[in-house]
Amino acid sequence: MMIQAPRAVEREKNAEAAVREPQPGLTVDLSVVIPVYNEEERIVNTVNLLANFLKKREKSFEIIISDDGSRDSGPELVREKLREAQEVRLIREKRNRGKGAAVRKGVLAAHGERIIFTDADLAYPVETIDQCVAALEEYDIAVGSRNLPDSCIKVSPTRLRQLTGPVFKAIVRKLVLPGFTDTQCGFKGFRSQAAHDIFLNCTINGFAFDVEVLALARLFGYSVVEMPVCLQVDSSDSQINLTTDPARMIRELFLINRRLRELRAAAPRE
Repeated sequence: MMIQAPRAVEREKNAEAAVREPQPGLTVDLSVVIPVYNEEERIVNTVNLLANFLKKREKSFEIIISDDGSRDSGPELVREKLREAQEVRLIREKRNRGKGAAVRKGVLAAHGERIIFTDADLAYPVETIDQCVAALEEYDIAVGSRNLPDSCIKVSPTRLRQLTGPVFKAIVRKLVLPGFTDTQCGFKGFRSQAAHDIFLNCTINGFAFDVEVLALARLFGYSVVEMPVCLQVDSSDSQINLTTDPARMIRELFLINRRLRELRAAAPRE
């Protein structure tokens, strides 16, 4: 059953003021969204690597740096980069709201026929973009998975991930979203319509936003494929607060579960 996406939830005006949907005549072939928070040490190198790779594809593109209220000099470094790279865009939150908020804002500002988001550390090789674009020829959404047979992991899991990963996965499967081998991979791609229908209706600002994205994709009837990826760097744990984030992620799962029940109840009956 195809469920039409409901109207977007109301959001903070000051946080979403820069967001706009793609307009006719302003589309590009591919948008790559990079959520960032205090990434001054790597953001320019990340932009350079992405831009050089995307230029070789010889198709139109944009790189959107979605800054989540950084307190370092990263935004200023990106602004300097804007002077020489017309394909790069910077959008900013006034305060730190969470990775989910940064990804949502970047995706909703994107003009691409295909939209990919990945992390600032480029944990997955830039060539993964071509793999994702190929998958989007057949599917509405392509998501990376570190747990498929052809995936490769070049970095050892941190102690934090060893402790919390299995517990979180079990709760996700039981409470919200069975059927995926890896909901939290930081590389996901979408056809434009799917991206906008889903992210217009996302509400989770924290790290559990990936679960909400996939749950809404399933609810709205979009086709999703998991693709093997190669994890070559992993600095994601550096952004996690051990004191507050695990409990926050569990709380977000309960919020997602409640929202899904509300959306199902509001859907028109066939």
